[in-house]
Amino acid sequence: MAQPPKRGRGKEEQATVPLEFLLKCKPIRNPSVSWEKKSEEEVVVTVKLPESKPGLLSGFVKGPAEKKYALDRIGAYVWEQLDGEKTVEELVESLAQQFKFHRREAQTSLLAYLQMLAQRGLIMFIPPSQQTGG
Repeated sequence: MAQPPKRGRGKEEQATVPLEFLLKCKPIRNPSVSWEKKSEEEVVVTVKLPESKPGLLSGFVKGPAEKKYALDRIGAYVWEQLDGEKTVEELVESLAQQFKFHRREAQTSLLAYLQMLAQRGLIMFIPPSQQTGG
């Protein structure tokens, strides 16, 4: 997440978020996303997709109504922790302890994972300025 902005190739530049700020944010699952714990080590997240716009082939070809993501053991563990109560920094510590990772390894992996979840609209971040009681 704390990466330099991308340049060129017609993409908009992305703002860099300071690591210190990001570690104080509280990730939370998107309330419009449903999920189910399949086993102790697997979670399936389901996202309802918007209906496709009417077009030339809309009467013949139906797109999928939802998209499913199967999370592995570590992804499922992280997903269940995303309650909006824990900061990213607390999640790093929890992940490192639970899976015996070095702190830096846990932080790098978690930040990349949270970025992917956020890009897919599965989670949001509560910035420190909007947190209550803590």
